[in-house]
Amino acid sequence: METIHKLVQYLISYNLNLLFVFFLLTSSALAKVGEVSFQSQSAQIVRGNEKILTSVGTPVEMYDEVETLNGTVKILFVDETKVTISKYSTLIIDEFVYDNNTKKGKVNLKASFGTLRYTSGLIAKNNRENIKITTPTASVSVRGTDFEVVVKESGKSTFTLLPSEDSNGKQYVGSIEVFNDIGSVILTEAFEVTSVTSSFTSPSKPIVDNDRKNDIVKIESEINENTEDERTENDNQEDLLEEASFIDYSGDETDSIFEIEDDKATFTSDNENKIKLIVPSVSDVSLNYNNNGTVTEGVLNAGGSVSINIIQQ
Repeated sequence: METIHKLVQYLISYNLNLLFVFFLLTSSALAKVGEVSFQSQSAQIVRGNEKILTSVGTPVEMYDEVETLNGTVKILFVDETKVTISKYSTLIIDEFVYDNNTKKGKVNLKASFGTLRYTSGLIAKNNRENIKITTPTASVSVRGTDFEVVVKESGKSTFTLLPSEDSNGKQYVGSIEVFNDIGSVILTEAFEVTSVTSSFTSPSKPIVDNDRKNDIVKIESEINENTEDERTENDNQEDLLEEASFIDYSGDETDSIFEIEDDKATFTSDNENKIKLIVPSVSDVSLNYNNNGTVTEGVLNAGGSVSINIIQQ
């Protein structure tokens, strides 16, 4: 009888411990990982079935989907990582774990659409192998630096390595690796650019965007020439430079290749031997259609979950 009593006590204690661990894991997943530190115009966070209009100070949690409308939002994460999201863009926080004692952690973000600028924080300095930013067509491994990514509706992703600034205000250039299953490139020079048109093509050979480089130098020079009084009038010099240097996604590829009707999305090829592809309108689909060398690409919703490659001879 005493043995049975001890067994019952053990099982109760075991289950309580499991419940406590589950509570800790759940609390960690739902804990604040950052907040909105700057905002112009409207934006929202999609959290489960809830849509939350944001403002400066709005907390950001893991699994949040941040959507800007006609404004810009900057998120400051707890490890000092900064992500600036331009208008009509979407960022998904797939994973963000940070230990304030060791200054280590793991970051996994998804740039689904639009223009985003990433500035490394403490995790990138101490665990740079644990930083991963993905798009519908490629991934980025960050090596303690700043970069920008522009994701078009087709899923085409363009990455630009940007100069960074240390705690003393001194500029330096890190590096990023852009890769997918087909190939990879490493960017090491400021304003070096590579593009990935689809998940079936490797990143393009990096080239330096000299026009943009010259524009940034001009903007920095104008800011540095301001008097102390002029700087006091605008305390957000960093935000001013960042917004001025942003590639504004103008949506030059806004015409979707899919036609949405009720709960169906349809792609129809524009040739004599027509093909028709019908998928649920809620699907995340990336499509690559090759008709005798003429390639048509597009994404439905965020893309990436399902990739369809059609070759027609």
